[in-house]
Amino acid sequence: MKLRNSIRIGIDLMGSDTAPEAIYQAVLQLLQDGFPAEIVFFVSQDVSGELDASLEIVPCSQVIQMEDDPLVAVRRKKESSLCQGLKYLKEARIDAFVSAGNTGALLLAAKTTLKTLPGIARPAMLALLPTKKKEVAVLDVGANLTIKPHHIVQFAAMGIAYQKSRGIAKPTVGLLNIGAEAKKGTPQLQEAYLKLDAMNREEKIFAGNIEGKDVFNGTIDVLVTDGFTGNVFLKTAEGLAAFILEQLEQHFIEGSFSHLTHELATLRSRMHYAEYPGAILCGVNGIVVKCHGDSSPQTFLHGIKGALRLVEHGFLEKIKSQLRSDL
Repeated sequence: MKLRNSIRIGIDLMGSDTAPEAIYQAVLQLLQDGFPAEIVFFVSQDVSGELDASLEIVPCSQVIQMEDDPLVAVRRKKESSLCQGLKYLKEARIDAFVSAGNTGALLLAAKTTLKTLPGIARPAMLALLPTKKKEVAVLDVGANLTIKPHHIVQFAAMGIAYQKSRGIAKPTVGLLNIGAEAKKGTPQLQEAYLKLDAMNREEKIFAGNIEGKDVFNGTIDVLVTDGFTGNVFLKTAEGLAAFILEQLEQHFIEGSFSHLTHELATLRSRMHYAEYPGAILCGVNGIVVKCHGDSSPQTFLHGIKGALRLVEHGFLEKIKSQLRSDL
């Protein structure tokens, strides 16, 4: 069953709201369908005995739970599946790590184990959202609740680097704010605006402030904000998209719209957050993908596939190279 391939993806089966056995069974099916990478499972000792011994399984004596204090958990649970997975990533025993566990613990453990990239003071969570024209990279979506203006500039640099790694030659950046005018928002946002505007001296990068309702017009490639606002924005967008899709699907079932089934499926693949590969922890020296704590097994698979694409496309080296030129 174990695939022989140079790419190895580590998966944290513990710490989320979904049973580890359910995630394991979904990944098992993925492997049976010919997934072109090896999988390394990080799992508690209690569960490890129930898994296929022919697969690579790392039994862990501790588990970091959602309700654990991140700082305490990382200090006291170094043998947890989350910490062991990041240790394997640091030692290049895996090429990427996927977890749906405690976000704060994952961030803290990644910063201490993998270290941050040169020029980056704080890593940020990056998530892709669909718009009318293209996908926009939003960061931060939960890693940093309070930030300073220069952190916003670093987030912009990471977002630009990420979009360039996806083939966008000249990504544009928008600052999430309550109005388009330069003087809008808090003093910190006004200062961040000036710092981002300074990036326009050589080429047009900063598109100015952007209101939440205008993000989905698709006029920018990167949206920057603090982790608190970004997380609220992301989850509001996800919830609204899910509500609209559920309403449409309900009427499709009740009405005679079978000829539009394909269009609805396409809309779901573009709008529903479960179809996206989770958030990328940008700014650390390793590829880490964070899935929702309540991710379904299928959603988790999208995170695994997203991690594989990042490895295949040389994302980490590309972002390092781009950051060297931008910061």
